[in-house]
Amino acid sequence: MSFWGAVTNVFRNYANFSGRARRSEFWFFYLFNVLVWIGIMIIWPLAILLGPVYSLAVLIPGIAVAVRRLHDTNRSGVYLLVSFVPLVGFILLIIWLTEDSNPAPNAYGYSVKYPGGGPIKPVGGSRVGTLGVKCIAGPLQGHIYPISSSGVMIGRDISCAIRLPENSPGISARHCSVQNVNGSPVITDLGSTYGTFLSDGRKLPPQYPHPVYVGMRFYLGSGYVQFELVTI
Repeated sequence: MSFWGAVTNVFRNYANFSGRARRSEFWFFYLFNVLVWIGIMIIWPLAILLGPVYSLAVLIPGIAVAVRRLHDTNRSGVYLLVSFVPLVGFILLIIWLTEDSNPAPNAYGYSVKYPGGGPIKPVGGSRVGTLGVKCIAGPLQGHIYPISSSGVMIGRDISCAIRLPENSPGISARHCSVQNVNGSPVITDLGSTYGTFLSDGRKLPPQYPHPVYVGMRFYLGSGYVQFELVTI
């Protein structure tokens, strides 16, 4: 995850305490805060005013991303309280926050870094097929679209690889995208009006890549259009 991508994700999920956050998302946001504080200290005459205001502005998203980071290591957000244990607690918390993502799905969802338990690998020496998106309901039902190196975008806009009719209900011009990141597929809602949902009814937060796996289904808006991730 890039520096600005991490900062943007944290603020877009301002008070989101569910799900998981990669190590890069947490630490890039931490670095961002350090840089902002350096800037505030440079303009010292205003630091007394800006310091408290900025601290309040990033308090909730800072705690939220820390909770999601602990979730990513298969720990409850309650473990943040260990920081109140003098010296030892703070060191222990730092160690947890620097751990790599736990690749296995847990109670908080699938790993953003290792969706579905890790990158798809050949089984028994056979070659794994190309990842694709299959439409299982809607005007494109039965069509299968391979996921290219740049991913596929779904919507009504002419730029979309999976283009739905202009009169499709609940479908935005650029609704969502599916990408293959290091062999692991993710789906991202692109700020659609009616939302992107997983088959269990969970609505994806906008502009936040969510891990998926082969066989997982998702739908757009009211469910008029539905898709499934497949290998082809």
